[in-house]
Amino acid sequence: MNRVIAVAALAAACAAAAPAPAAAQTFLDQGTFAIARDGAEIGREEFAIRTTAARRGRQGMLAVATDTYADREARAALELTPEGLPASYEVDVTAAGRVVERLSGQLGHGRFAIRRITAGREAAHEFPVPPSFEILDEYGFDQYAFLPRPSSGTTQSVALLLPREPRVIEGVVRPLGPDTVTIAGHGAAADHYSLTLASGEVQEFWVSPGGDLLMVALPARALTATRVSLPRR
Repeated sequence: MNRVIAVAALAAACAAAAPAPAAAQTFLDQGTFAIARDGAEIGREEFAIRTTAARRGRQGMLAVATDTYADREARAALELTPEGLPASYEVDVTAAGRVVERLSGQLGHGRFAIRRITAGREAAHEFPVPPSFEILDEYGFDQYAFLPRPSSGTTQSVALLLPREPRVIEGVVRPLGPDTVTIAGHGAAADHYSLTLASGEVQEFWVSPGGDLLMVALPARALTATRVSLPRR
């Protein structure tokens, strides 16, 4: 099942069931990832995914994440349209109490505009995007929650916008079958998927039976992000 479609459908159902005049915003998932390199924890990510205020009777989503490392902190916000498309993306990176990087992006008329400021330098790019795409950045492991989840025996192509490069590349998601993820010392059932990028890099992610992201692994970078506690369901 495509997570974006499933969550958007849930959001629409919440909107339809709520009393007038407007549906309340609903948290779809929230939690903490422990970020590790070669098995040693190097940081944490606090994240939350919620519906946004209904527009014309339909709700979009907002995913916010704060990644905290010893030398920096990054605050990322990804807004999705009711159709599940990235509508906007913003990241502020701070170090020693000052902003060292600011990135913002906006979707409009089939194009995505990105503005990035680092060390006093500013760059702006605007380029066409396909009808369906996802954003993957080095900050915000929660973004893997919006990748497609094909059923067993199938694969699904996905267009990925890499905002720091910036460019759109192709990827393929494959189901790897049932698995177990260790969370807080306990085994949790999960569905295991791989994401193969056009560069050949293979990434992995695990999702609970309830549809929540449990773990992300980037073997080429020796990085993992694992939830520190089970989702609240």
